Amino acid sequence: MALRSNFSDGINRIVGPIGVGIARTGVTPNWLTTMGLVLTILAAVLVGAGRPVVAGWVLVFGGLMDTFDGAVARARNASTPFGGFYDSVTDRLADGIILGGVAWWLAESGGAIPGAPRLLLLTVVALVAAEVTSYVRAKAEAIDLTCSIGVLERAERAILLIVGLVFHRWVLEPVLWVLAVGGVVTVVQRIHHVWCQIDRDVPEELLVATAGDRAWNRAFLATARRFYGAQNFDAAMDDLVATSRPDGQSS
Repeated sequence: MALRSNFSDGINRIVGPIGVGIARTGVTPNWLTTMGLVLTILAAVLVGAGRPVVAGWVLVFGGLMDTFDGAVARARNASTPFGGFYDSVTDRLADGIILGGVAWWLAESGGAIPGAPRLLLLTVVALVAAEVTSYVRAKAEAIDLTCSIGVLERAERAILLIVGLVFHRWVLEPVLWVLAVGGVVTVVQRIHHVWCQIDRDVPEELLVATAGDRAWNRAFLATARRFYGAQNFDAAMDDLVATSRPDGQSS
């Protein structure tokens, strides 16, 4: 769903005034970021100790810290390159630590949790996918490309994990399936999104197949533009049209 990407204006309208209020207390953005990480570590310890419900509620408060640090930075006009870097690093640590705590809990359950080996595998896949999701975006932005897409970004992962922990007796396995499968899908989406932004050749046979006004031509055209990226596909089509004109004819 990508809450931050699709509903950023609405979220900012809610979070912004709260951030202004917090900023008036003198709390700094980096303090909130640090407290969010500390609470996540505490939640991971609680999960590992077999207290997932309490851990889930602690994670709620940790998530709130992470939600408001950016708003406080904007309210204080204190956004800095290091602040953004520090927030990103702590996010990656928090993702790995809390899912590591879940993995420890499942591994040490001694059969008390039905399907624990399967759930452990799903947790490991979710952990790896979460870290790679962020890594793909960082590498894309390092080469001046955008990569803020995906069905399962950090906010969605946090909400799902909280629900999975608090209501673990009923929804833990479905939540882990969503985190694992959704995480892998998000990685693939981001890799494809970067691939579409890089110039590449589109086969001429494919371009010819999309010509025409029949229903299958239009469907094939829409699919090809999504797969290769609209910018790449449209540029290749323009080149094909230009080279197919008789000499001297202009558009």
